Amino acid sequence: MAGELALPDGVRSTTQRLAVLRAVAESTGSFTVAELHDRARRFEPRLGLATTYRTVELLRSTGGVHPLLGEGRPTYVRCRPEHHHHLVCTSCGGVEETELCAAPSESELQRRHGFRPAAHELDIYGTCRRCA
Repeated sequence: MAGELALPDGVRSTTQRLAVLRAVAESTGSFTVAELHDRARRFEPRLGLATTYRTVELLRSTGGVHPLLGEGRPTYVRCRPEHHHHLVCTSCGGVEETELCAAPSESELQRRHGFRPAAHELDIYGTCRRCA
């Protein structure tokens, strides 16, 4: 997973940013920026919280992480580069990726609305099979 995470072109690779990338790569579920910051400080003790926030925003802009709706603080999950969506359990907070997609096709959107989509996101919130 670490090989798939990358900073945008032209953004300098510092030890602090690399520590955040490593912490994201090792994440197995959703996380807040504060939780990610704590994990990343194991790799770079001088890492500042502001740098963590900025790096998460850079990763969000490249698709490396995805924000989830939440109560209170925003949470994020790491993302694989292939097209997928998220199933988010509102009971345990678990996140599962799925390639199933209910979005209308580009041709259907063009035909019905004259709209040409560039991208779409879909997160489905409910109860996972363990919590059901």
